[in-house]
This record gives sequence, structure tokens and C-alpha cells, in this order.
Amino acid sequence: MSISPQTRDFMVRGVLYLLAMCIPIAVSLAWNKPDITLLGGMGALFALFIAPRYTPLPRVLCIGAGGLLVCLAATVGFFTQGNNNLALIPLVLFSWLAALPRPDQAYLSLVVKNMAAAALLTHFGLTGSLSAAGFYMSGIALGATLSVLGIPFGSGQGHGASPFEEFKAFTNGAVNDRLFGVAVPLTVLLCTLAARQMNFSHPAWVGLTVLFVMHSDGATELHRIRDRALGTVLGVIAAAPVVFNLQAPLQLAGCIALTALFIPYAQAGHYMLFSLIITFIVLLLVDMAMLGTGGDISLLGWRLIDTILACGGVLVANLTLRLIALAKQQTTSTRN
Repeated sequence: MSISPQTRDFMVRGVLYLLAMCIPIAVSLAWNKPDITLLGGMGALFALFIAPRYTPLPRVLCIGAGGLLVCLAATVGFFTQGNNNLALIPLVLFSWLAALPRPDQAYLSLVVKNMAAAALLTHFGLTGSLSAAGFYMSGIALGATLSVLGIPFGSGQGHGASPFEEFKAFTNGAVNDRLFGVAVPLTVLLCTLAARQMNFSHPAWVGLTVLFVMHSDGATELHRIRDRALGTVLGVIAAAPVVFNLQAPLQLAGCIALTALFIPYAQAGHYMLFSLIITFIVLLLVDMAMLGTGGDISLLGWRLIDTILACGGVLVANLTLRLIALAKQQTTSTRN
């Protein structure tokens, strides 16, 4: 029985994601360097996420450029350490930049969102050294290599604009509505301040969640709110028994690897499943990186609370934008 091109693509890229998780974990265990598990794994994931589905050279150039931008953003977080008020400035700035690319400019949007994440990770002290940058860029290089190696096996040409075409269109004014560009950083700021007022563990994580959930298409955004919330909750529920009962690195690595196989399928329009898988993988990667200090079980509960507040904020922003659009439409109709 012949395999359809889409199924073959899912299978090939699933194996690539599996290797992207297993190789950093294996190196981490061999060298006894827990940071490699988290930073190398996240770097490889990021590289495969942003990899344009084109020939090898554009893939490597775009992945490398994205990785360097993320590392540069991480240095911003280094200068804000110890000052949570100062950290709001890069968070809001990156949020505004991430709101500008249109839905068809996925590469630009994803790179800027990960720049915001890098600045926050460094601000909280989770990264912030040359060795951390080296581990992350090694993961980027691994992801780029795997992406290129997958081309002969079916992970080849894609559809839509290349990152170069995205950037050209962006610089020529192809951006989202200005109101949306203001709504995203404002929602990020307000949700972060609300989380701080309620004494959340890491308030800026709420703002970061807002950044990844908000969408310029209001209908898509409503679906994302539902799917992100449910996917995260299910991801935490799935990770909880694993984190509580498995302490052996190889067992955790096996869970991560098997889950990574399904990332390509989840990326094909299954946002709830994608949120579940990414939440599960990130929680287990963080737990593996912190096994020496007893893991990070507390992250499970905070991830749920962060998501609930962030999705609530996005819902309010979505309804507000809809009301403004409706008022404009009625005003225009009245004038006509």
C-alpha cells in the first residue's frame, strides 16, 4: 500500500523531532550537563519550527539568522535582571513587534515571539551565560542539520512565501491592523501587571502566553483561546504523573521522544493537540534539567494558573476589538 505524501511528510518530520530531542538529552547525560537537555532541546525545536520548507541554503540561513536574533534578545534580559519593572520594556516592545507580521508571515512572527521568550528566560536567571548561548546555538545547528537531512526523505518543498519574501513584504508595509498592533502589547502589559498584583510566581510568563495566543483573526483567536487553555490543562495533567513517578532520565527521555513523533501531525491545524504536546515536552525538559535539585514540580500548578489568566485577558481583548470594529462599521453605515 502506497503512503500519501502528507503521511510520509508527517513520518519523516516526526523522526526529525524525535532525534532533535534525543540527541541533546544523550549528550547531556554523557557530559553530565543538565543545561544541554533544556537549551539544546529548545534550540533544536525552534530550528525545526521555523525551518522554511525550501532548499538547503535558505533553510540554514533563515534558521541561523533566527537563532542569532534570539540570542541577541537574551542579552537584553541579562541587563534587566533584578528589576522586574525594567523587564516590562523589552516584553512590551517584542510584543508590539510580534503583533505586526500578518498570519501569512509565520517565520517573522515566530522569531520575534521566541526573542521575547529568550529575554524573559535570561531575566529570570534560567539562562544568561556564554555557555548557555553555546548550548542553544548547538541545538539550532542540530535542528538545521536535521531539517536539511530530511529533504531527501520527503520533508521537501513547502507552500507560501519564503522568509525572504515575508521580510520584503513586511518592509513594504504588509502588516497587521494598527489597532491590533496596539492591543497585543497593551494586553500583555495589563495581564503581566495583574499577575504581579496577584503574586504569581513569574508574572511575565502570563504576558508571554498572551503573546502566543493572540491572533489578528478574531475567529481564529477564539478557537485558540479554547484550544490553548484545554491543551495546556491536558498537557499538565499528562505531565503530572510522569514528573511525580519517573525520576530516571532515560525514562523521561523516552516519554519526550515518543511525544515528539506527533508534533508534525499536531502542527497541521490541531492547535489543542499541539499545545498539549509542547506543554508536556517543555515541562519534562525542565524537570530533566532540574533533576539534580529535585525537579520542578511547582511549575505544573503555575502553568495552569498562568494559562487561565492569559486566555482570560486575550478573550477580553478579542471582545473589545470586535466591539470597536462593530462601532466603526455602524458609524460608516450611518454616514453612507
